[in-house]
Amino acid sequence: MTDQEIRGVWIGLSGYILWGLSPIFWKALNQVEAMDIVSWRVICTFVFVAACNLLLRLTRRGKVTPLPFLRNKLSMLGGGLIGLNWGMFVWAVESERVVEASLGYFMNPLMNVFLGVVFLGEALRKAQWLAVTFAAAGVLWLTISLNAFPWVSLTLAISFALYGLIRKVAPASPLQGLRVETSVLLIPAVAFVLLRGNASENLTSDTATVILILLSGAVTGIPLLLFASSAKRIPLSILGILQYITPTIQFLLGVFAYNETFDSNRLIGYSIIWSGLVIFALDSFRFASSQTSHVE
Repeated sequence: MTDQEIRGVWIGLSGYILWGLSPIFWKALNQVEAMDIVSWRVICTFVFVAACNLLLRLTRRGKVTPLPFLRNKLSMLGGGLIGLNWGMFVWAVESERVVEASLGYFMNPLMNVFLGVVFLGEALRKAQWLAVTFAAAGVLWLTISLNAFPWVSLTLAISFALYGLIRKVAPASPLQGLRVETSVLLIPAVAFVLLRGNASENLTSDTATVILILLSGAVTGIPLLLFASSAKRIPLSILGILQYITPTIQFLLGVFAYNETFDSNRLIGYSIIWSGLVIFALDSFRFASSQTSHVE
């Protein structure tokens, strides 16, 4: 592994660990309602991105360029999807559903594969079909055994997978894409804060809450930028393995730190889905290795 790749692994680890630990941050804001948190998150992320763009201009290391019309439209749609994902995740954390949220991000790689088939006409290898089948079986088991559809997990998995698909179809730099996405969400977020009429209450409460609200933009933007920087330096096969760090940390937090329910029925359902993920990860690693050997 080259120095560049090693650096990329460490950068990726940093981003995924921050994402995994993020429930701790949002839990600390549980005195603020979830929709208020999401609104402030959008506003503060917009400010964070604007500050990063300004810094790039001042250091002359980059410049802000407009996106082509089609890519701009797609990035606007991406803004709606990532806003839905942010809102659902914050609500899940505040509603003591961190374990359910972690399942959504465990399922995300398989959802990416499914969307690749549906929208991009990609062909699946046999092992990938088997992995997707395991995931579907796990969801079916959870629905029947718990008498409840795992809509939180699936909403998170689908919204983030669709967001990733849009980023693939309309490639833009991480900062450029996030700028458009937060711009789309900014007006609704500001309007919601004004209509709620509790902005002054949120920003004049205890000092710790105010600081956390102001930091929410950096907490959102930094892992995204670390992820994008890592993706440029390391193979997708390694990145694909690293991405399981986030839901693993979230799952452990939900079960052991927040004492969320994890009974035998959930264990069986999750184990079925995890089995699919193991098949998927092994197949991806084997395929990447064979591709590398052919190139050599």
